[in-house]
Amino acid sequence: MRRKVAIFTSNPFRQKIILNKAKQHKQIVYGARSIQAQLGILSRQTQDWDVFTSNPKTHAQETEKELDKQIGFDYYYTKPGVHKGTYKVKGKGFDLKKETIDDEGIVDYTSMPKPAPKFVILNGIRYRKLNEEIKAKKKAVKDPAYKFRKEKDQGDLNRIKTIQRAEIIKRRKFPKVK
Repeated sequence: MRRKVAIFTSNPFRQKIILNKAKQHKQIVYGARSIQAQLGILSRQTQDWDVFTSNPKTHAQETEKELDKQIGFDYYYTKPGVHKGTYKVKGKGFDLKKETIDDEGIVDYTSMPKPAPKFVILNGIRYRKLNEEIKAKKKAVKDPAYKFRKEKDQGDLNRIKTIQRAEIIKRRKFPKVK
């Protein structure tokens, strides 16, 4: 059983299930995965997904069931998140017990904010626009309540800024050197 867990945790089927649900329900992927989709390889590596949706509890439970069906046993579970309107789908980890230190975060479904964030569609999936990500990261960096993630968010901002500079340089017309 443990071997099956180890194989599935890195399996692309998990990503496919999450993205198919996002496409089907017109959800918006945000955070590190959104930045990753828009910037590519230079973005920060992340393990979990963050998704805005109209019905977070139901979509989390549906995703949990689909993931369990794919792996063939009860490995995933859903629980309310710290913030109101957020539900987490988590994996039980190698000990196969809920709420232990080795559990892994898979996807956080959060109620769609009003107004809905602006998004860009890539391969049929809605991702929060980069300028919206920048606003959210700047706000989080300044907020003492998010002190625990300041380093991650500042790193994301620095990566975005570096790539934006490179894009500006790429568009400039430099004189040809002979």
